[in-house]
Amino acid sequence: MIILPGYTIAETIYEGDRTVVYRGIRERDRQPVILKMIKDEYPNIEEITRFRQEYTIPQKLDVPGIVKPYNLVTYQNSFALILEDFGGQSVSELLKTKKIQLQEFLTLAISLVETLSQVHKVGIIHKDIKPSNIIINPETREVKITDFSIAITLPKEQQTIVNPNLLEGTLAYISPEQTGRMNRAIDYRTDFYSLGVSFYEILTNQLPFTTTDPMELVYCHIAKQPVPPKEVAEIPQAVSDIVMKLLAKNAEDRYQSAAGLKFDLETCLQQLQTTGKIENFPIGQRDRGNQLLIPQKLYGRETEVQTLLDAFGRVSLGATEMMLVSGYSGIGKTSIVNEVHKPIVAARGYFIAGKFDQFKRNIPYAALIQAFQELARQLLTESSEQIAVWKEKLLKALDTNSQVIIDVIPEVELIIGKQPEVPQLGSSESQNRFNRVFQQFIRVFCQPEHPLVIFLDDLQWADSASLKLIQLLVTDPDNKYLLTIGAYRDNEVSPVHPLIQTIEKIQENETVVNNITIHALALDSVNQLIADTLDASVNLDKIKVFSELLFNKTQGNPFFLTQLLKTLYSENLLVYQVDTDRWEWDLQQIQAIGIADFNIVELVARNIRKLPETTQKALKLAACIGNQFNLEVLSIVNEESNLATAAHLWEAMQAGLILPLSENYKIPLVFAQEELASVRDIKVEYKFLHDRVQQAAYSLIPESEKKATHLKIGQLLLNNTTPQERKENIFALVNQLNFGTDLLTNQSEKDELAELNLIAGQKAKAATAYEAAVNYLNVGIELLSQDSWESRYDLTFNFYLEAAEAEYLNANLERAGLLCDRTLQKAKTILEQVNLYVLKIRLNLAKNEIKSALDIGLQILEILGVTISQSPPQELNIEELATLPEMTDPYKRAAMELLVLIFPPACFGDAKLSLPILYTMIDLSSQYGNSSPSVYAYCNYGGIVTWQIPDIDLAYQLGQLALNLLDKLNAKEFRCKASLTFCITIQHWKQHTRNTIEPLRQAIQDGLEVGDIEFACHTADFYCAHLFFVGEHLEIVADRLEQYIDFVNIFKQEYQLNLLKIFGQVVSNIRGDSENKCKLIGKNFNETEKIPQFIEEQNVICLLYLYFFKSRLCYLFKDYYGCLENAELAAQYSHFVRNIVLFVEHIFYYSLALIAQYANSCFSEENENSKQHYLTQVEENQEKMKYWAQNCPMNYQHKYDLVEAEKARVLGQSFSAMEYYDRAIDGAKENGYVQHEALANELAAEFYLTLGRQKVARTYLIDAYYAYIRWGAQAKVKDLEERHAELLAPILGRKKSLPSAADETIVKTRTTVYSTNLGAAQELDLSTIIKASQVLSGKVHLDELLSNLMQVLLENAGAEKFYFLIPEPAGKWKIEAQCTGERCQLISKSATENLEIPISLINYVERTQETLAIDDATTETRFASDPYIIQQRPKSILCSPLINQGKLVGILYLENNLTAGAFTRDRLEVLNIISAQAAISIENARLYQTLEEKVQQRTAQLAEANEEISALNYKLKAENIRLSAELEVTKRLQQMILPKQSELDKIKGLEIAGYMQPADEVGGDYYDVLTQNDQLKISIGDVTGHGLESGVLMIMAQTAVRTLQQMNETDPVKFLDVLNRTLYANIERIDSSKTMTLALLDYQDSNLSLSGQHEEIIVVRTDGNIELIDTMELGFPLGLEEDIADFVSQVQVHLNPGDIVVLYTDGITEAININCVYYGIERLCQVAKENRHKTVEEIRQAVIDDVRQHIDKQKVFDDITLVVLKQK
Repeated sequence: MIILPGYTIAETIYEGDRTVVYRGIRERDRQPVILKMIKDEYPNIEEITRFRQEYTIPQKLDVPGIVKPYNLVTYQNSFALILEDFGGQSVSELLKTKKIQLQEFLTLAISLVETLSQVHKVGIIHKDIKPSNIIINPETREVKITDFSIAITLPKEQQTIVNPNLLEGTLAYISPEQTGRMNRAIDYRTDFYSLGVSFYEILTNQLPFTTTDPMELVYCHIAKQPVPPKEVAEIPQAVSDIVMKLLAKNAEDRYQSAAGLKFDLETCLQQLQTTGKIENFPIGQRDRGNQLLIPQKLYGRETEVQTLLDAFGRVSLGATEMMLVSGYSGIGKTSIVNEVHKPIVAARGYFIAGKFDQFKRNIPYAALIQAFQELARQLLTESSEQIAVWKEKLLKALDTNSQVIIDVIPEVELIIGKQPEVPQLGSSESQNRFNRVFQQFIRVFCQPEHPLVIFLDDLQWADSASLKLIQLLVTDPDNKYLLTIGAYRDNEVSPVHPLIQTIEKIQENETVVNNITIHALALDSVNQLIADTLDASVNLDKIKVFSELLFNKTQGNPFFLTQLLKTLYSENLLVYQVDTDRWEWDLQQIQAIGIADFNIVELVARNIRKLPETTQKALKLAACIGNQFNLEVLSIVNEESNLATAAHLWEAMQAGLILPLSENYKIPLVFAQEELASVRDIKVEYKFLHDRVQQAAYSLIPESEKKATHLKIGQLLLNNTTPQERKENIFALVNQLNFGTDLLTNQSEKDELAELNLIAGQKAKAATAYEAAVNYLNVGIELLSQDSWESRYDLTFNFYLEAAEAEYLNANLERAGLLCDRTLQKAKTILEQVNLYVLKIRLNLAKNEIKSALDIGLQILEILGVTISQSPPQELNIEELATLPEMTDPYKRAAMELLVLIFPPACFGDAKLSLPILYTMIDLSSQYGNSSPSVYAYCNYGGIVTWQIPDIDLAYQLGQLALNLLDKLNAKEFRCKASLTFCITIQHWKQHTRNTIEPLRQAIQDGLEVGDIEFACHTADFYCAHLFFVGEHLEIVADRLEQYIDFVNIFKQEYQLNLLKIFGQVVSNIRGDSENKCKLIGKNFNETEKIPQFIEEQNVICLLYLYFFKSRLCYLFKDYYGCLENAELAAQYSHFVRNIVLFVEHIFYYSLALIAQYANSCFSEENENSKQHYLTQVEENQEKMKYWAQNCPMNYQHKYDLVEAEKARVLGQSFSAMEYYDRAIDGAKENGYVQHEALANELAAEFYLTLGRQKVARTYLIDAYYAYIRWGAQAKVKDLEERHAELLAPILGRKKSLPSAADETIVKTRTTVYSTNLGAAQELDLSTIIKASQVLSGKVHLDELLSNLMQVLLENAGAEKFYFLIPEPAGKWKIEAQCTGERCQLISKSATENLEIPISLINYVERTQETLAIDDATTETRFASDPYIIQQRPKSILCSPLINQGKLVGILYLENNLTAGAFTRDRLEVLNIISAQAAISIENARLYQTLEEKVQQRTAQLAEANEEISALNYKLKAENIRLSAELEVTKRLQQMILPKQSELDKIKGLEIAGYMQPADEVGGDYYDVLTQNDQLKISIGDVTGHGLESGVLMIMAQTAVRTLQQMNETDPVKFLDVLNRTLYANIERIDSSKTMTLALLDYQDSNLSLSGQHEEIIVVRTDGNIELIDTMELGFPLGLEEDIADFVSQVQVHLNPGDIVVLYTDGITEAININCVYYGIERLCQVAKENRHKTVEEIRQAVIDDVRQHIDKQKVFDDITLVVLKQK
């Protein structure tokens, strides 16, 4: 209990969140008192203000029905309010213990209304009427009102939008207008609404709205009708009607006077007392308002308001729109816009508003900043938990660029805290960064859970920077849930006005822009408004005449009309006569005085003149400040205290000319000035009622005094603010001072103002408001003295430099050039000159004068002492470069930045200069240390090194160096450039191209972060290109292309846009979306139009892309001539891009095109020369490809192999071709290049077709077919089907046998599903289907699944009833779930026992398994006899089977009794798709349920299984030992059956040496030497793979060969045919996929007969000549086909003494080292040739040693077998 001197505390009677109320005794006179105290030990200024009001306002009232305050005493750091105690208790406390009877209620209510009547008469609005503020003495029944803490003494107050928890008053009792979301001012009728809520609660013991969610409660107050009290409790109709009238949403529909309300209550009480009941009677008959209350509702604006509400409805569903509202000043634009508040509350959205000011047109982003400051203040009112959420969202969105937003909206810092400064960027990059960061910022608030509405008023006064930003925001395709409303005066803008031009640009971007043109009110509407204002009891004809007068004068302008009415009322020309109970006026008197002759500004000015002089002065000064102003600033310029200035403004507030923007206006009215001086950070904000009021106040300043007034305001602000405050408000300060530049005579004052203009210009430039910057800077230059270059050099230089840059950025190039030249003449230092020359370079580049720009660049380098290096850097030490210190020499840093600037134009304007620029940058870095531009140099030079030297390893090291320096130097501005360069010119030479995808995607963001739009768009181009080149599915590629085409289009980057559109059209062609597959003509691109344009512009990159992709398309679709033609055209433009993936692809397809044309050329001498040229070019291309493959086999080996395969094909080297095709296919497949896998398979198939091997060809072609499908190349798939229908017949036949969907097709697009039935298309909601699919597929428990299924179907099918049935084993059906009305439940009951559904219909669907839709069951004859249909007579029925894998798993039954035909076609389609998913999900849920049961069973079996495992482990160990032994045995058998050297030594005529080493424990290679009589048979073979299975097949082959040899089989055809059949049968038996190649050599008398297919056989003659014998045509792989007799043939080779024959397997030629280089047949031939004079053992060893040396530490991947023969 507290101790308060002079008072004794008896008890605590109430304790709330903020206050505690005690009952006590005043000791001096023993007077009972109530003591009210603030709970907080250190209350804030707002709480103290409310306490003071609670004391001061009732003191002024002589009303017996209010609780009297006795005293306000200091208590510790707060106050104690001493109130009278008349023995009462609050009604809220009373209701807890008893029910108030009707008669008692009426007595209490009449007393309350009488008190309110007296309070309202003295101009006080309570604002917090509620049962806890109504005090009643239980004994005497005396009733009083207490707590005037938030009462207002203004006739009206406009509530601003704040967090619902911070609204003044108690949320459950406040009126709709008190929420701030009703577009209505608060007047005395707000108390009637709160009284109605209180009456409702007293009568029914419950509130009208019982929700506890603050925002929902606000929505209820403004939009929902409460249940009438008579439906909640036994209350007479009349009493209920009175309460409902009090609860009307619009104040005009409530009681207009306390007297009228009191009369109705007294009527009820009288009836009750006299008759014991209350009869119904018409209420409000005596309700007359004696104040002039002009209705706040809108007249004649229904269509406009609905248009606005419809737009918000679309936005709340995810759209982004702009709504323009145009009309004359005062026409009602703002009032119409504010009508959108109600649906915003329903959607829990945010509404923010900003207003451009006619006196602040130079302040950039003024209205936008004002709007977002308001939003930030709204957020700051939320809970600390919610603030933390906002902080996280904002920091995540803004990342490291948060300070960009804080610089323009300082309040954001209060949410996210202090943030690091952002790096300084170039001007265009800064603008791009600002735009992007603002977009990211706004996106945080545009979310489904809270759409955002931005209202920008008076757009006709918007600055150019604001208009550009608005254009950017509303055209951003990534913005959703955003409605931008702009209001402007259409009579003040012309077609060339910047606003109109901005609107046209927005519309060109296909953004939805709606325009509502507000016209003047029609006479009927004016007549209605006046009739409603003056009450219908006035003679209607008289009102009509009065209305015509006012209409003619105001021309139906609502603001003018209301001001004129108020003026007539205030001057007693419009009077309420109590005796006649009606309004009276005298038209002649009105016309005689001449009030109606004033225009609106004159009328308002006349009213202002009626106010005290001090008030007029304050208003005039406020008008100079702006439409919105704060007390602190106004007090400074008014040269009076805050208290005095607030008192002066009070009169204007009473007159309704200015409005307070928060409750803070009360603070200076209840505090003394000395108290206010100690209060900090309290901002009291006001605004003029309307621009016309501001204009009127401003008009009172004589024209001759306006400049002086503004100048004085500026000077007062300058002298009375801190430097920090000046910096924050620099625009407002400078704008005032600049009005009076003509009046300044002292040069020091001019210099001071010039410095302020420089600060303003720099700040505007930093905010990318270049037009405003130019204005400030030019004003400043004019203020400088004639000799300023001598007297104030630094100031003058900075002015001219900043002005030149601002003019350049504002596209005033000529003016910028003049300023630049003038400044160069005066510049003193080299670095100052450099800055100016850099600007001149930018100016020249902007004019496309590249040569001039480069000349200036070279000139500056000379000034800086830098010479261009002509030779590349020698012996770069990467480690040393990485550890260099940071460059500090300012001249060299300037040179580096200059070199970066001129490098891009040098590449195109003077190619000879481009490389020396890079050389110079690297030299400077090596000598003086690294700087940010070094990153750019290293990366670009690395890209050049890849092809110029070439040295891929060095290039990769340079690229890594650049990436490492990015972080070390914090070179954010180069991150995008460096990442892009590394990914596209270096990384793919060492790593899989897929590894570049994510870095490229990130680089786009990096570019956007620093405003590097150009390179962000370049990166987007290469990101899409690399997706395509790595074989990503073409649908995904197409989606990304569409996304980034839009992205690049936003930034108007035509060059990159053309490249992306070429890509887009290529993908469309391959996907089958173009008529001519080889021409780039379609929705994205038209080559017919673009090729001439590119040639004229010399756009070499676009031409390269275009011709390359045309060549690729031609090759893909077999137009080889067109392919070669376009490839050769592409080659002409490929010089600049030899280091990117596209160049490799170009080389690849160029080689394929040359080979294809080689094969198709006819034979003539001229053609032979061309053909030889083709092969020479292919060899040259392959040299490059081989080098690339050696460095990065995962990207390029399969390309090399495929070209080699094609080359071997046309040269007749069939066996090599086979090998290379398979290598290419395997390599492409292994590395994910599905497009190349498909192509290699297709070409292999065509190769085998030329050999007549149709079965093999079919296998390859089918693989190609499915690979193209996997790639998404529908056009190519169709092409294969047409070209090779016979070969693809097995799968095409299977495809055709699938169920036909001719009568119903589902076609999927990006956003919509279309169902086509007999040509009629109806749109389906894809989002519904996706959502349903996600909901259903995400559940595995049957109960959860059924609950979700019910919800989904009720939402999307339009059903009232829903049943889910499942089959029972006995053939009956059981209901598992049902929904009837709003009640859904999971049950399990028989479907046949209760008549809940039509069983005959269920039986029909079960048997037919068809969906049944009945528009009206009562007219359907098939089921007319069903008992349910007879009894219930349902209308729409939908019954659908759930089928999974041909099995009926359930039936859905839906019913709608409200309408026939409820289940429309689109709903059926949605239901079919949902049902299909449901069937699968239900089956999965059942399986899961079964699985759970099985898990329990399995758990019980685990113990038993564990015991078994132990026993099995023992057995497995034994088994492993046995298997190891078997493998060892097989290995030994394999070695044992190889010929012994002793056997070989006995052979006559030949020296023979053999070698075999398996790659695994058991090899698949095989060789043997068999003698029979005088014949010798040598065999060598290779089983696919290695291991046990391969070893077994090898033993089988050896055994079969020996057997046939013993049988004296000498016919090679029969020999190989029988051998093949034997192996084929055994392979079938053991179910193996192994095959083998086998060559047989029969030797007799120096002659070899060769048969069978194997590797090429090498013959080295004694003179060193080498012959390669191709065995491809001598046989066929064994075990692949049952009959190979047709493929076997024989060739003869004669051996001379000393000739060598080398037999080998591919384990030697394909041996690979750590650099991924193959050993190769060339090297094998060379070693054999070099050692031909040695013994066969020495030759064998030389070969094996060389192979091992090549392999080195690399793993051996294949068996190695070698046999060397030498003729004796």
